[in-house]
Amino acid sequence: MAAAAAPSGGRRAAASSTGTSGAAVPAAKTQKDDGALFVRSADTLRGDQPVAPTANTNHSISAAQPWSDRPPLFAGSSKERHELKLACRSAPGVPPSLRCAVWTTSVMRAAHPHRPKEWADEYGTRSRVESIEHTWKLVLDQTFAAPEDEACATMPDFGLHQEDVGDLLRRSPHNGGKPLPRDGQRSLIRVLSVLRHMHSAIEYAPLVPDQAAILLTHMPEAYAYVTLREMVCDHSQFLPPSKVDHYSYCRAFAQLLKRLHPETARQMEDTGALTPRGLDPIFRRFFVTLLRYDHVLRIMDIYTVEGAKVLFRFGVALIAMHKSELKAAATKGRGADAHTFWKTLRDCAHSPRFNFNALVKRAYGSVGSKWRRKINFPRRRTLARMVRFNEEWAATHVSATNPHVPPPPPLGYVKKDDVPIELALSTSVRAALAEWMPLQYRSTKLDLIFSTNVHGRSLSAFYDRVSRTKHTVCLVEVLGTGATIGMFASQAWVSHKRPKIYGDGGCFLFRASPDPECYKWRPSEDDTQCDALLEQFQVSSEQYIAMGANKDGSSGLRLNEDMTRGESAPAAGFNNEPLAGSASDAFEVGVVEVYRLVREIDGVPVDGEDDHRAWALK
Repeated sequence: MAAAAAPSGGRRAAASSTGTSGAAVPAAKTQKDDGALFVRSADTLRGDQPVAPTANTNHSISAAQPWSDRPPLFAGSSKERHELKLACRSAPGVPPSLRCAVWTTSVMRAAHPHRPKEWADEYGTRSRVESIEHTWKLVLDQTFAAPEDEACATMPDFGLHQEDVGDLLRRSPHNGGKPLPRDGQRSLIRVLSVLRHMHSAIEYAPLVPDQAAILLTHMPEAYAYVTLREMVCDHSQFLPPSKVDHYSYCRAFAQLLKRLHPETARQMEDTGALTPRGLDPIFRRFFVTLLRYDHVLRIMDIYTVEGAKVLFRFGVALIAMHKSELKAAATKGRGADAHTFWKTLRDCAHSPRFNFNALVKRAYGSVGSKWRRKINFPRRRTLARMVRFNEEWAATHVSATNPHVPPPPPLGYVKKDDVPIELALSTSVRAALAEWMPLQYRSTKLDLIFSTNVHGRSLSAFYDRVSRTKHTVCLVEVLGTGATIGMFASQAWVSHKRPKIYGDGGCFLFRASPDPECYKWRPSEDDTQCDALLEQFQVSSEQYIAMGANKDGSSGLRLNEDMTRGESAPAAGFNNEPLAGSASDAFEVGVVEVYRLVREIDGVPVDGEDDHRAWALK
């Protein structure tokens, strides 16, 4: 196999061929150095470079169609996305020497679905090595201002229990139960420290430490950081970013198991294995304490393509696959608590009889003969809704154990002489927005990109200014009352000849002043309204923009084509009060301002607006 070069892991790797960061693996002399070949995996965590096929992954790229070490990385048909998922699920999975490229490009494509496929694929080629290493050097220098800062750094746990942190480093499942080499520990600490420093809003994401260690077994530090950065920024796709979200995931998993396997769920409830703490092996440790490590890598192959639903699929399938063994252990008194429950499951998964391909079939395919129906596993949208249904319970549960959580500081703003801001000048408005923002955007500043005072009152001017920005905050002045109301959009506002519905449950409506109040999309479990109505998050046309909808045609917030009149009524799913606070749903509009979000540390837009195709919805 002709192998492409793997990139250096960081600023210290260039000095030696086996540095702490995973030094570059030279390309074969016979290989053409055209800058477009895919990077090859390198084990930075354990110091074994390059990654070689093992007894469990004994296949070369040339024999592992449809994989290739030359572009295109995955030679699928027009249904390539579906075929890529099937290829990752099928034995033997992604070739070990291509995991760096496949994992990185898969996460990039999932996190940026509106960018061209070729853009994501570039992140796995040698043409991107220099820019990725440069980014890594910059964030290292920002995180560790002095050499002694790095020497004194300890591993951020992101909410992982301290005993698990000790296991990860000193009895590491990533190293066969042996302590991680010192260089591997420092690499892991560097990546996690930079991630914490650059994305300080993510305070609670206990999956991240083990995921970072898994990535470092097949890629240098620079690539592990870039991959984790995209997973953290696109948290709805890959992981819960807060303690409330984590508890919501766990409760949704418990409800799903009760629906599909009620008897086993009752057994787990009796042992405490269905509580958020009881589900640690899945939702904190990413299966590394349950499965053989080569099987964990196979799950990572699938996870980077499909996201967080993999945790639910494999968790349910692994438990269901060994129901009889778990029941027998409970009958004999060996399953009295969560620890012994998971130990029994681990013993089953490490048994010579365990078949990972059968687990994949259980998670995605049919049970028993081909004539039996497929597993009734909910689709991604339904699963996301189950998680949202549990947010209120999770918030109550978390607040009971964390009663004194300080509010975040107010969002900052970018000062511009040519486009002066008006509606976001108030500290109370920016403080309210900071509290309502998704966690990953709380360390951002508001950058004004559209104002009716400067750009005029027309939807065409509005679309021209905002259609390249994914996440926007729209502030609207209500004449006659002095109120400031608005909406947070999770997708770019784009003009359509006919009304177009898009966005997702990350959208929310709000009244910023007076009496700040936020209305996030949380339909009740017994809501009988149809999905088409519930999921009218954003609607745009040449005549109006709106968020939220009702059967009578009214909206949670709607602005007409010249932005002089608006209306606000309670909207399905948002369950908001009329935002304007007047006796009538309709109101006269004063100033309208739209802000994008830029990173507080360097002023870079969080959405990469410079690419005009980034968020346009055709």
